Amino acid sequence: MVSPGPRGRRVVIAQCGGPTAVVNASLVGAFMAARAQSEPVGVLGARFGFEGILQADYVDLSILSDEDLRALERTPGAALGSSRYRPTDAQIEQAVIDLVGREVASVVAIGGNDSADTLHRIHQAAQRFGRPVGVYGVPKTIDNDLVRMDHSPGYGSAARYIALAVREAGVDTSAMRRTDPIKIVEVMGRNAGWLAAASALAREAPDDPPHLIFLPERPRPLAQMIDEVGAAYRRRGWVVVVLSENQRDDADQPLAGGGPIHVDPHGHSYHESSGAHLARQVQSQLGLRTRYERPGSLQRTSVAALSETDLREAGEVGREAMRRALAGETDAMVGIQRVAATATYAVALNAVPLGEIAGRERRLPDEFIAATGTGVTEAFLDYARPLIGAPLPSLAPRLLPR
Repeated sequence: MVSPGPRGRRVVIAQCGGPTAVVNASLVGAFMAARAQSEPVGVLGARFGFEGILQADYVDLSILSDEDLRALERTPGAALGSSRYRPTDAQIEQAVIDLVGREVASVVAIGGNDSADTLHRIHQAAQRFGRPVGVYGVPKTIDNDLVRMDHSPGYGSAARYIALAVREAGVDTSAMRRTDPIKIVEVMGRNAGWLAAASALAREAPDDPPHLIFLPERPRPLAQMIDEVGAAYRRRGWVVVVLSENQRDDADQPLAGGGPIHVDPHGHSYHESSGAHLARQVQSQLGLRTRYERPGSLQRTSVAALSETDLREAGEVGREAMRRALAGETDAMVGIQRVAATATYAVALNAVPLGEIAGRERRLPDEFIAATGTGVTEAFLDYARPLIGAPLPSLAPRLLPR
């Protein structure tokens, strides 16, 4: 369905890339900001990201009631459907012409680095042809790798999920140490270690799991990783290891070796599982039964561990992007900046040029990585704790040695 919104007051909203637990909160925030305008605004939701714009596949979001919107805020997955499709230059140009014909003033896309790239290309095409189509980005990624901002909506909830999941994996491994003493948990994050680092957030004592965190910012030889697992096992009789999906060795090669098993439209390579490969090598070389866990897409969409901080900020950036788009701003994404001068956690929103976000990654900085290269610092914990919302629940007293 297409909204009958007034001339020049139509906006398209799209959801792009991997969904997060709070991506629909940004959608609701953007829609509510449009609805709050003094003059009517027609809001079209593009189904399946930029593919919906290319195919003119839209839904009129005014069909949503207030009750629908409240439920949608806490609904996992991308309500409009998502996609990683990368349009060609010719498709971008045709999309601009079609948007103008539909009297769309701006495209607001909820996404990450790749979405910023496509939005920027739409802006450039509109400028070349003198077409009045603006673009604005709403940040979204569990990878937390968007440059020029303190953090990204989606990360806080995924970080909370990982922290709880790894702690529970530790409780299980501690209990089963006599038969299954090694557990390896592989998390998402692409080329950045923000999610792997988050696994430390549920520790209540220094020797609580995870005992080793392997980060893509600290590539290391496979043999060294196996030795480190063995040393950790000899110290306590059981070990929980966390590593990133794209962990590499000291030659900067994928841990499992070989070429990519998939390359997405934006050129991102996906390789054989680093966690599964490490688990096989540990079991083979150390002779210790090793279990391998991979939460997969659960870590990015589960609302079971929703961070209320994350939820609130996701709605705020959606509202801010829509307000800026309707004010005529273009070619930027809302940025979240932490206010350092306040005693308690606070953020401010600003505008970051899309050209500075597209194709770039913000990796875990050195000050957040322990000197061993297999853990995180207090500085990281101080940074991340406010993002995961309420304090994590405590566990019962231990009856087994740590």
